[in-house]
Amino acid sequence: MSKGNDKDKVDPNRRAVVVGGAAAVAGIAAGILIGGNAFPKLETQSITKTVVKPEVQKVTVTQPVTSVQAYQKQKVANYSQLQVGNPMPVTYMGYSAYIVRTGTPSIGGVGPNGDVVGYSAVCVHMGGPVQYDPNTHCGVCPYHYSQYDVTRDGMPVIGHPNQYLPMLVLEYDSSTGDIYALGFNRLFYGVYNNIAQASTSSSS
Repeated sequence: MSKGNDKDKVDPNRRAVVVGGAAAVAGIAAGILIGGNAFPKLETQSITKTVVKPEVQKVTVTQPVTSVQAYQKQKVANYSQLQVGNPMPVTYMGYSAYIVRTGTPSIGGVGPNGDVVGYSAVCVHMGGPVQYDPNTHCGVCPYHYSQYDVTRDGMPVIGHPNQYLPMLVLEYDSSTGDIYALGFNRLFYGVYNNIAQASTSSSS
């Protein structure tokens, strides 16, 4: 056999090695591709949260300071000066009123027998003068003949008024017999605030 023919012959062992190596490389590449798809990489994401904290606001509250208004405590009579059925006119904080012993226990009455009461001397109907009638124990207005029972909290019994006659709240000092006025239990005729308007009110 010539040398030329020897060159054309391929060693079967060498060919097997080449083919096997190529197959191995192809297998590795396929494994990498398949493995990459079968087991994908885990991606880590970073999440940033923004927390908004409310601002603390300082609030300054200004409260107006008002003066406290109150009735005055005023001596208006002594028990020894009073006679049953005979009213004593008085002026309390500028308002016209009267003190009287009714001779019978009366609502709001003070004194040893609970029969001394005080009332506004101005009718709540139209501001007429209220005069005490000892026969009926009533304050009577001569303008329209309105009447108020002063033994029963100044309740209107006859006439036009639809309100009670304001009572003068009294305090009795048993050691001296002095009688003090502490205020009215209702609005005086023609005013909206007994205390606030006391300085501008005048007796009738």
